Amino acid sequence: MTFRYDPFEQMNRLFEQTRQSVWDGVDTNVSVEQTDEGYVVMADLPGFEKEDIELQFDDGVLTIEGEVAVDETAGQATHRRRRTVHERLSIPGPVLVDDITASYHNGVLEVTLPTEEDAGDTHRIDID
Repeated sequence: MTFRYDPFEQMNRLFEQTRQSVWDGVDTNVSVEQTDEGYVVMADLPGFEKEDIELQFDDGVLTIEGEVAVDETAGQATHRRRRTVHERLSIPGPVLVDDITASYHNGVLEVTLPTEEDAGDTHRIDID
């Protein structure tokens, strides 16, 4: 078995580490699936509490925002930094705004957006 060194893979890994250290962002690993009833959005948000996350649906766009303070201890020094997330997802079909649901368990946010033919308006979404 031969191992081939890939400098581009190492470069991508370094860029990603730099981006995370500079922006203190969170990689949300968001997925959107279309079902017979509408759309299901899944986002990995480890370390957040549901109270730290704000969801809003406005004019066909689902916005996921959150912020949490993280304390890191190394020896006797404690460092505090903020972790933030900001995702905006365009939902291609009309959505039944009053029937949008969201749940958050074990660091995974799941938002269900049922569709209909005529929908619209802004709606704040509570997380269960």
